[in-house]
Amino acid sequence: MPTDPARPKTIIPSVTLTGKVESEYVRNLVAVFREARLNVHFPTGSALRDHVSCMSPQVHRGLYGGLDIDRRSGLPTYKEWTRVQTDVTLAEQMLADLGDRNRLEKRARERDHHIYGKQLLKHLYYSDIRGKRLAQLGDMTVALRRVDPDTNTAWFNVVLDKLDASGLFVRFTIDLSQTSSVWNRSLVRLDADSAKHTEELRTLIYRFTSLDAEFTFFKLVTFGGLTVERVVKGTVGPMLFAGQKSTGPLGELMADQAHGFCAAFPLDMAACDLAADRDNDPLEDPMVLTMSGDARAEYEVAREGMGYRVFKDRKFVVSANLKQTLRDWCDQAGTKNIIKVVRESRK
Repeated sequence: MPTDPARPKTIIPSVTLTGKVESEYVRNLVAVFREARLNVHFPTGSALRDHVSCMSPQVHRGLYGGLDIDRRSGLPTYKEWTRVQTDVTLAEQMLADLGDRNRLEKRARERDHHIYGKQLLKHLYYSDIRGKRLAQLGDMTVALRRVDPDTNTAWFNVVLDKLDASGLFVRFTIDLSQTSSVWNRSLVRLDADSAKHTEELRTLIYRFTSLDAEFTFFKLVTFGGLTVERVVKGTVGPMLFAGQKSTGPLGELMADQAHGFCAAFPLDMAACDLAADRDNDPLEDPMVLTMSGDARAEYEVAREGMGYRVFKDRKFVVSANLKQTLRDWCDQAGTKNIIKVVRESRK
């Protein structure tokens, strides 16, 4: 997997789930991803479901000692996602090395040694995860949309999927163009009817993934050499749990609950073809709040000159007991948000 140049080397606050709680967490998270019905502007929902399902203790059968959860995002830690990625990649080879399942079952019955039982468990585990479609932890694609030979201009669609340093999954979808006079900068290599991103473009966009769509749009334009039409950022998470100590109004809301969970899926867009700004996100943008008055005024002037507008939205997937509480909270914020419900697994 490519190295994320923006990923900081810091200690991640985490908690390890085991036993019944571990199983409940995986079942709930799979249900959340299923109910979210994520569109093309988000990381692929079915891949997220399959990836998480491989973390279930019913699948790994105790071969791993618990599941580490990133306290910031409520999602599994980077280590857990990469562990499954490695295991799925190695599954075919591991099954070939372990040999016939019937032979392993016979050995496990006839020989009183834990090694044979463990080999059987490994065979069952790798059989279950073999061929699973997994979430992309860091992948960028560039597709050529069209070429105008008269102006030597090419239009591209850039899609970046990654597990961000914040512990959240994000997908950036960017429509942009550039002319042959700046292709020499090697941001995009155009070859016949195909396009490939270069390391410079990849590093540039990776650098901006901690920003929202508007700031990413702004940064790409001011970088020069690119004409940007649209930037869309779809984020998976955070997922918050009842009683969890967390900052922000949504965290405060969850802290008062006896049980349940709430998963958020914000969508953030900056585009030149939007008729007007629209904000349907009940949470304030922390990046804008940190700007000084003078900086914000300069930013607004630059924004008008670029001609784009901004759309923000956020859907939620919650346990049934929290639907009305969250609905009331959104009403107080003046937004009309999609709130999906899943039945909480508490077996």
